[in-house]
Amino acid sequence: MIKFAGLSVQEIVQTYSDTLIRIAVQQTKNMAEAEDIVQEVYMTLMRQNKPFAHEAHLKAWLIKVTFNKCKDYFKSSRVKKTVPITDEMAFIAKEEKMVLTEIFELPSEERVIVYLHYYEGYTTAEIAELLEINVNTVGSKLRRARMKLKTILEEGSKV
Repeated sequence: MIKFAGLSVQEIVQTYSDTLIRIAVQQTKNMAEAEDIVQEVYMTLMRQNKPFAHEAHLKAWLIKVTFNKCKDYFKSSRVKKTVPITDEMAFIAKEEKMVLTEIFELPSEERVIVYLHYYEGYTTAEIAELLEINVNTVGSKLRRARMKLKTILEEGSKV
């Protein structure tokens, strides 16, 4: 049996699928495409010859590959009309969905940072490494996104 960071492929799928699908849906706003992207991520993992030092390294790799596959999706001819996000996010708890709807009003680069920070618990330094951008840029985008979210939540206005 193949193992990565001490976990079998089945354990990895059970542990990380929800996170990866949320990221992919958050990026593509399309559940079917998100599921395809996550499947591609797992296929890429299976072709990996590189060992992972620990589970946190594996998780970071999976998230980074998911973002990259989402970027590839937008470069491809597969991009179709998206379904409203409220329909796509039916698998998320009602309270969480309320805030996620507002997060979807943010620009993509801010939305990614907010998601990774608040939903996945990454620090600004870890996000900078994952997205390959400057740590100060992550901090300023996170501050900007917080101000926009505050406005959206308090006033109900669009960004």
